[in-house]
Amino acid sequence: MTVTGTRRTGPPSPAALDELQERVGSIRRRHDLRVTATVALLDTCAELGELVGAFLKDTGYSATRPATNADAVATDAVASDAVRAEFGDVLFALLSFADAAGLDAHSELLATLSRYETRFAGNGAGGDRHG
Repeated sequence: MTVTGTRRTGPPSPAALDELQERVGSIRRRHDLRVTATVALLDTCAELGELVGAFLKDTGYSATRPATNADAVATDAVASDAVRAEFGDVLFALLSFADAAGLDAHSELLATLSRYETRFAGNGAGGDRHG
């Protein structure tokens, strides 16, 4: 894997997500952030809301001025420091939920990737993109 700027190219090491989940769990235990899976999931939702807020602020989106195609093109630029920080918080919270719920994030992501590959095989793009 190579790193260009803040983006990586190539596949991550197989243990990378496992190691990150373990590190999140270690930080939680070391700092006595022991929460139930329910609380960890609610924290993930709160962090996701903060990411949405930072992203919408960056794009200038509001209820009175919906995003346009020009906005979509503009948002392909490098994310702001606020968006990057909130994205990191979402990842931490999500891995914290996985740790609290006894989920193996690496295995679950691999299973999801397999489902998506199967779902989109043969139709290229489009269709039901979620779930």
